[in-house]
Amino acid sequence: MNDQLIVNQEILKRPPGSTLFIISSFSKMETFYRVKEIASQEFSKVQIESNPLPKWTVEISEKLNTRVGEGTKILAFKRRIHREELPEIKNRCVKIRKSLLKADETLRIIPGYLSSHNVVTASINDDFHRIYLYHGVYAEIVYKYEKLELKFIDTAPEFFALRDVMYFFKSLREYHVNLENKR
Repeated sequence: MNDQLIVNQEILKRPPGSTLFIISSFSKMETFYRVKEIASQEFSKVQIESNPLPKWTVEISEKLNTRVGEGTKILAFKRRIHREELPEIKNRCVKIRKSLLKADETLRIIPGYLSSHNVVTASINDDFHRIYLYHGVYAEIVYKYEKLELKFIDTAPEFFALRDVMYFFKSLREYHVNLENKR
């Protein structure tokens, strides 16, 4: 099997695929539609699209030099990803953002994945609670699932503590687990 490796009688097994999502923060709806169109071509068909969510919150270190868009939406994709794909996906999101920045300078695209155990986002900024992956990309756990409940990680951006955002990720996890159980 190419998804497992035997080392000293221990089996190293690749985890099952995770649900890819991107968070898009923007000022112009046309920019969001363009992000959705490009992301569908880059990653796969959009399976779930959130309702409009509260405004994205930037980190304290970014507040002075960052304008944030008024709109925020999350797109979840049909194709499952392997977790090691996150750095490449983050770099692809950076390219998408750069291509659309003239149309909307507030545009932000934050990719991540949802597994049955947690929700992880990608960042290009280092911080004490982030783990360096490679190619300039860090991973941050924003939620964990414990005792059948979604738990916010207190080092995550404030955005993830908002009720509407938590509701979206609870619903996305139900979708993810139901799909996993059908396989």
